[in-house]
Parts: sequence; structure tokens; C-alpha cells
Amino acid sequence: MKSIFAIFRKEMMDAMRDRRTLLVVLLSSLLGVPLLLLIVSEVLSQVESQEIKRTVVAVDMQYAPGLESYILRQGYQIQPAPADYESKLRSKELTQPVLLVPRDFDGKLARGEKVTLEVVFDTANTQAQFGLRPLRKVLDGYTQEYALLGLMMRGVSPEVLQMVEIKERQISRLEERKVTITGMLPFMLIMAIVIGGMYAAIDTTAGERERGSLEPLMMNPVSGWQLAIGKWGAVATVSMTVVVLTVLSFFPSQWLIRNETLRAEFQFGGREAWGFLMVLLPLAASLAAIQIAVALNCKSYKEAQVRNQMLSLVVSMVPLVLTFNPGREPAWFQWAPVLAQNIMMNHVLKGEAVGHAAIAIALLVCAALTVASLSYVAQKMRRVVMG
Repeated sequence: MKSIFAIFRKEMMDAMRDRRTLLVVLLSSLLGVPLLLLIVSEVLSQVESQEIKRTVVAVDMQYAPGLESYILRQGYQIQPAPADYESKLRSKELTQPVLLVPRDFDGKLARGEKVTLEVVFDTANTQAQFGLRPLRKVLDGYTQEYALLGLMMRGVSPEVLQMVEIKERQISRLEERKVTITGMLPFMLIMAIVIGGMYAAIDTTAGERERGSLEPLMMNPVSGWQLAIGKWGAVATVSMTVVVLTVLSFFPSQWLIRNETLRAEFQFGGREAWGFLMVLLPLAASLAAIQIAVALNCKSYKEAQVRNQMLSLVVSMVPLVLTFNPGREPAWFQWAPVLAQNIMMNHVLKGEAVGHAAIAIALLVCAALTVASLSYVAQKMRRVVMG
């Protein structure tokens, strides 16, 4: 144990002296979540601001008095579009889509002909795109009202079209929270772990080999397992520090949320923090062992960096499996590393309890991956140095 602790202390001192490792740890753990929530909050505020504006920008609205009356009755204001509305949409001076009313609007409706209303927007103008949904909602409402009035004028009851009533009943628990936009947070946390421990894992293997400091370490009377556990302990400590700091950053991050919808959805307290730590700390330890094993046989720092970046790419693609299985998760998901943790963190964000069986399976899988990786490192350590 003294040898393991000595190796661990030496690797931790090297990691703390490495400015790159420190920078990655601090940036990935302390700034990632606040920045994400700030950006998401701002986007949601822009979307909702378009609905709050309750303004319709239109061209030739005077040719559709019925539509104009309906829009005003819905509490909207009608603003004439500028003559150069297309250029202003492209330059983002105009932040709402423009409704074009044909001059023969009323005449066609009177003759029972189909009328086309055109909505102009620029895909590069994000704010104008956000205004499409409320405008389309108003136009759909007018279309439905006009159709019902037409039936009534012909002596047909509107109830003929409503013989079947649709009623929705939500069966989710009252304490259960929605996880929509905040569903990105588990993915971000896992990537922070991967990136946070990557440079420490590379530095303790390929980095030391490139600097020529691994051979003197091997001259000490230590076994391969002692070397493997000591180095893994240092890298795992860095990765788990990233986990703790990232989870703790959730608390001040809530102060940055200015959007009320997101604030109501994202409720993170001590219970959620404890659940995240139980899920993520074992994963961080196992990923640290895998990263050391991946970088061990590399002859240079750059080669180890490329291999670990490929590992990061694989890890980032694992949660995409949930996209292709939107229904009930198969039982084997609990045995898939990264995927199981992603699912459990989503349950925590929803306010649901994570089952003890799921936690036990995740711990078992992480322990197996850690032991297998350290066994490989212990066997290959001296052989790599001699090679």
C-alpha cells in the first residue's frame, strides 16, 4: 500500500503541475453547465417573447377585413410591413415573419375559391422563425372559424364535424417533472468526465514515456498492479473531481436561468445531487481505467490523444441509442455502460426514484470494466517500457 500511495501522490503532483489538465478540469466542470443553461434560457425567452409580442406584420391586410377583425379579436395588433421587408428580414432588422395577403382575398372567398396566404421569413433569422408558430396558430384559428361560419350560413350545424370529442387524461404523477431541454445535461456531464480525465490518463502513460520518466519509475521494486492502481487512482481522482465540481455547479447555475418555464422544469437540490454522484462516480472511475489502457501502448502523446478522442467519440454516440428506442427501454440497457447512467440521470431529473437493482447493476458493470482495464495495464506496463 505504501508503494501504491507513493505512486498515487507522485502522479497527482504531476497532474496538478500540468496546466492543461487543470484548465480542462476547471473549464469542463465549472463553466459547462452554467453556460448551457444560460444559452437554453436565452433561447426559450426569445421563443416566448414572440408570443408575448402579439403582433402580426402584414402586407395588404386591408384586402382581408374578415381576417383583420379575427386577428384583432385575438388580442393581436397588426403592423404594416415595410416596403423592403425582404432585405430587412435578411439583415435581421425585422424580427417577425411577414404575412402576405392577396388583393383578391375577399373576392375568392365569396366565390368559394381556395385562397393562399403566404408567410415570408428567412431561415438565417432565428427570431423571425420563432414567430412562425404563434402566427400559424392564429391563421389556423381563422380558417377553422370561417369554415364553421360557412356551415352555419348553409344551415348545417357545426356539431356535425364534432361528433367525436377527444379528451386527454394525463396519468403522470404530480411530483414528476418534465425533462425536455434539460435532457441534454446527462450527456454533457458524461462528456465532461471523459474530457476531464483524458489528459491526465495520457500524461501518466504516453506522456511519461515520451519524457523518459517512466523508466526510472519502473526501476523501483514495485509490481505491475501497484503501478496500475497508483496511476489509475490519480486519474480517477481527477475524473471524480470533475464529477463533484460539475454537480456542485448545478446549484449556482439555477440563478442564471431567467426563463420561468425552464426554471420550473429544472429543479436541482440535494437529493438530485446525491443521485447524480451515485450514478457518475463509479462511471468516472471505470472510464479512467479504460483511458489509461487505451493510451498505454501509444508511443507519443499525440497518438494517445487521437486514440482517446476516438474513445470520446464512441462514448458520445452511445446515448443516441435512446433516440432509436423512444419507447420502453429494453432490459439490456441497464447493463450498457454510459447508456445506463444516462437513463438513471434522466430519472433523477424527472424526480423519480432510481431502483436499487439498476444502481447495483451499474456498479457491477463499472467494477468489471475497471478490473479488466487495470489487469491489462498491470500486464502490459513493464512490457511497454521495455519496448
